Amino acid sequence: MTINTDAILITDGDRQQVRDLIQWLKTNRPDLVEKARNPDILQQEQNHAQTFRGKIEQLQKLVPGFTYVHPDSLHGHYHVTPDLKKSAKATAVVMTTSNWIDTVGNLPVFFFAFKSLFFLPALGMAVLLSIPVLASSNALSTAVAHGHKGRWKLAIAALVFGLIPLNILQTVTTGIGMEVINNQSALAQIAAGDALDNIVGAKQKNLQFAETNLHPDIAKCEEGRQELEAMPRSNAMEEKGFQSRYVRLYGTFSSQSQPMTVPIEQLPLCIRANRIQAEQQDQLQQLGQQLQDFKLERQTLGNDLMFLKQVAPQQYGKTFVEVRPFWRLGGGEPTVEVRNGLELVSLGVNSFQTKFATGQWDQLGISLFFVGISAITSAASVAMGISFPLGKDTQRSYDESHKEKVNRFFQRARMTLTQMHDEQQQELLEPGADDDNLLEDDYEFGRYN
Repeated sequence: MTINTDAILITDGDRQQVRDLIQWLKTNRPDLVEKARNPDILQQEQNHAQTFRGKIEQLQKLVPGFTYVHPDSLHGHYHVTPDLKKSAKATAVVMTTSNWIDTVGNLPVFFFAFKSLFFLPALGMAVLLSIPVLASSNALSTAVAHGHKGRWKLAIAALVFGLIPLNILQTVTTGIGMEVINNQSALAQIAAGDALDNIVGAKQKNLQFAETNLHPDIAKCEEGRQELEAMPRSNAMEEKGFQSRYVRLYGTFSSQSQPMTVPIEQLPLCIRANRIQAEQQDQLQQLGQQLQDFKLERQTLGNDLMFLKQVAPQQYGKTFVEVRPFWRLGGGEPTVEVRNGLELVSLGVNSFQTKFATGQWDQLGISLFFVGISAITSAASVAMGISFPLGKDTQRSYDESHKEKVNRFFQRARMTLTQMHDEQQQELLEPGADDDNLLEDDYEFGRYN
């Protein structure tokens, strides 16, 4: 039987569908049935929800939105199932946790980069630089998980050119930051070793310069000697010219035996050149011996920091600073740290890269542990960010037509329920009606409380 009331066609199928819906609610959601029968319960829950929601909103106002990935931003609002809410919450928690782990792991690098500004300014700069990085990470994570029809290109671009490269960079930076924190003494030794290597290099350059840069008089003497040997001596005139050239180069026989106290400027060219060459040879031997002694003493001591402090105290003071942590109230040896923050970070980068590239895993220690945590959480964040928008429930939450279908269904069910109620009211007025059954049915429809 069908009834057309106010241009709305209500069929027996509609009535049966409403009855089935009521029966399903009675079987599966008795809590909703109880709320329909007792409006006071619903009102109490609404008041409690408003109070609780207000507290949550107040807390959310205290927490800036860029510090976390909001679950509601990962899906649409047209068809949101409980399972979709749970998945969105889990995805948001993993993304937020991953981004915070990377941000905290990157803080040491920013802090030590501004170490020269002292503690509080350096910490402030580190936090200030970490804020946009964290905000970018959360925004990129949200953009990837927010992919749907019309926004896939944006999601793919955020994934390929933003989230993945940023996570890789932050994971590596986390390892560098942990390396700087845990191995400052080793990095100080490396810095001292570099300073000593520079000193050795300078000594070697001086030695090479002395070997290759001969005094001009030595070259002039050699040139004159070759010319002298090439001069002919076949007649008296040529012999006289030869003797004259010889005297200019070597002097007379008596002048060749002059004592060493004679000023070198007064000596003939080649005699002067021989003395200069002998002095240079002595100097080269001294430089070479000093270099060997320097290397041997460094190797024997086995501590580049201490050796640098002994041989180059000024260089040591410029490169390092001796600090005593506040918790060492009883004294003790001070800790030697690299003075320049950027140099310290650079040393940390080289140290981590060398150990990682050469497979020295045991020397990475806790740095490798934090890199592993960062890599695992980043991989999970990326994987969940890719898989979440591909779910059917997620895509359905963006489907506006589905919302219209749901609204039409409940609108028709509401009209059917109203019509059924009106029909029962009419039957109540008819003589011979079964009042008990009618009242029970009406009670189910929520008309009696």
